[in-house]
This record gives sequence, C-alpha cells and structure tokens, in this order.
Amino acid sequence: MTVHAQLSLGSATSAARRQEHWLIFGNLFAALSAGALASWSAPMMLAILYIDIWLLANPHLVATYTRIGAISSRIRRRWALIVVAPIAILAGLTIIALAYEATGLIALYFVLQTFHVSRQSYGIARRHHRRLQRPYQGLAYLLIYLFPAWGYLHRSAQAPSSFLGYPIWLPPIPQELAFAAGAAAVVGALCWFACLWYARGARQADDPFNSFVLSHLVISLVGYVWISDITVGWLVVNVWHNIQYLIFVYRQRQPGSTTGKNRDKSDDALARRKSLVEALKPPAIFFLTCSTAGAILYAAAGGVGESLLWLGLPTILIAHLVLNFHHYLADGVIWKRRRAGGHDGVS
Repeated sequence: MTVHAQLSLGSATSAARRQEHWLIFGNLFAALSAGALASWSAPMMLAILYIDIWLLANPHLVATYTRIGAISSRIRRRWALIVVAPIAILAGLTIIALAYEATGLIALYFVLQTFHVSRQSYGIARRHHRRLQRPYQGLAYLLIYLFPAWGYLHRSAQAPSSFLGYPIWLPPIPQELAFAAGAAAVVGALCWFACLWYARGARQADDPFNSFVLSHLVISLVGYVWISDITVGWLVVNVWHNIQYLIFVYRQRQPGSTTGKNRDKSDDALARRKSLVEALKPPAIFFLTCSTAGAILYAAAGGVGESLLWLGLPTILIAHLVLNFHHYLADGVIWKRRRAGGHDGVS
C-alpha cells in the first residue's frame, strides 16, 4: 500500500470514528433532553411519551421484523418464531392477567424491558469491538448488565405504586441491597475509567466501543437511579434504546456491512459523490416505512384489544405486550445467533 493510500485510509477511518461518536453522543443528548422536557410538566411528559410511541417505539418494533426473515435457513424454526411464539406469548399473558390483572403484566414488562435494553446494548457493544481486542473489555460488558441491575433493585426499593398510569408491583428489596449493588457498580465503573486512563495514549481508548458503553452507563444511571419518577426515568431509557436500535438496524442493512472490508474507504468516497438529498433519501425511506407499518400495527393491536374488553381483561394492554414480548424474543434469537457466529442476513 502506498503512502498516499495509507493516508487516505487513515483519514477515512478517522471520519468514520467521528461519525460513530456523533451518533452515540447525539442519541445520548436526545434521550437526556427528552427526560428534561418530560420532567418539566405532566402535559409535556405526555407529549414526549406520544412522540416516543409513534415515532420511535413502533418503528423500532418493525425494524426487528425486517431482520426475522433471514435469521435462519430452517423454515420450521422461522415458522415457530413468527406464528407459534406470538400464540404462546398471548396464552402466557392471559394467564398472568387472570391471576394478577394489569399489575402483574406491568411488573413483567418492566423487568423484561430492563433486561432487553441491556441485552441490546451488549450486542451492539460487541459489534463495536469486533476489530479490536482489549484486556478490560470483560469489565465493560459486566457493567452493561450491572448498572441496569442496580437500577432495577433501586426501583424495587423505592416501591412505586404506578407506572405508565397502571398499578405496578416490584419485589420488596431492602435499601441496603440496592445500595450494595450501586456501590459495586460505581467501583466497577471507576476501575473501568482507570483502565481507559491508563490506555489513553492507545488507539483503543478513542474507540466508539468505549463511548457507547459510557453512554449506556449514563443512561442507566439517569433513567433508573437519578430520576425519581419511574415513568420519566423509563422514558429516558426507552427513547435512547429506540433511537439506538433504529440506527443500528438501518446501518446494518447498508451494502458493505457484512464483512466491513474497505467499508470506511468506500463510504467516504460515496459520501463525496452524493448530494445531501441522495444521502438522506435511504434513511428517510427506511424510517417512513417503519413508522407507517408501526402505526398500522399499533392501531391494529389497539383495535383488537378494544374489541375484546368484554372479556373483563386488560385486553388492550395484553395486545400491545404481545407485540413487545415477541420483539424481545425475536431480538434475543437474533443476538444469540450472532454470538454463535450465525448470520441474520443484514449484519
């Protein structure tokens, strides 16, 4: 490789790294801003909630379904995930609703959502570090799960009575246990920061992997611990989580994302040739498609749930939770296959 080619490749790699940082911290800023606005007043919180549902959460669900078709070459497994799994989830939620009503459903949602956010962050962090190996990456992955676990224990110790307008029950956790989990999380984070400081002169210290893990820790701390209101805190985490996933799925669908070879160089060359309109057209189409399909899916679930209210069950909540929990399951299968070395067709 010539000196000129090396300089060009280094410049393209630096530009790609800057873009990763902009996306990571831009998403962090958007989520924290949403939390600040939601904390301002109840009407503002409802406005942010509706924006999150219609423009982020629903498209984020549909983005998962764009990946299901290629997660396995075995038709039977795909059929089970698409058809059998929703029926099984519906049956399980109905049983829980019969036993514990809406309180049990919301309690289950909160714990599964907390784990799902952590699992997605773990998968995306692995995607960021695929080219570099770090002696301290194990600690970073531990923190990805430890901070939300601390947050869940903290919320349980708070014993909130309602969440998203529904009654909620969380296991009674003593404050001492939540404090111990928090102390372990803080000590682990300080150790990780010390590792980053020690490696500050190395190329790995400025890698998007570290920025992404840091954004996850900040969101978990603010959303689960710093903000006292459980709904507003959840909203911060959910906005961050939804934007993150939409960006990730869109970028994984782009040509050249499978192998990563010469991606930075080719992306830089293409960026020079494209106009702003041409550059924005693909993400706009992806977002509008997911938003439209998500709105239809959300309205259909609400309509079905409303038509079954005569059963005496919270059928609207059940209908929406079926979509959410099926998304958790499908996403978990996709991440598990990626970890095992399988392909989802877009990665």
